[in-house]
Amino acid sequence: MGVPTAPLPVLRFAGLLAANEQFLAAARHELSQWYGAVDDVSETIAFRFTDYYQDQMGRDLLRQWVRFSTLFAPEQLAKCKLETNMAEVLLARQFSPSPVPRPVNVDPGYVSRYKVVLATTKDHSHRVYLADGIYAEVTLHWSANRWTAWPWTYADYQTPAAQRFFEKARACYLQQLQQILQTP
Repeated sequence: MGVPTAPLPVLRFAGLLAANEQFLAAARHELSQWYGAVDDVSETIAFRFTDYYQDQMGRDLLRQWVRFSTLFAPEQLAKCKLETNMAEVLLARQFSPSPVPRPVNVDPGYVSRYKVVLATTKDHSHRVYLADGIYAEVTLHWSANRWTAWPWTYADYQTPAAQRFFEKARACYLQQLQQILQTP
């Protein structure tokens, strides 16, 4: 029989989608109020993978990922998704009236040694229910010294920019974890 153990803390990140750099900057600032300093920011890439967000956010969206320095308990991911939903509402109010009803989309997640996990409000066959209407999805897994996609992994999470961001995030996470585990 296996003995349950507490999970290790994980590294928080958020995927941001917005119509312009001003909205991205506002989202980074808002999230830093919730989660502390932004530790790293990915390059910004054009989001041309789907038109799913077009009605709410417009065309020519930008994708960016941000990482936070403070580790957190993985069981807090559902709460984090509810908080980022609230951050989206606050940002929409901040930019009202705006040419689009939803200026920013924020998808929180975490990086662990072996996986990148995203929180979502949408159920699907490969997602696990967490709490309060929130599901989790393992979006990438660490294999052969790189992040590897699953059949359901979003196209933007398979880009070289995502690879660079999440490889760096994993390296920073492992350093933080080593410091925690060595502390008496």
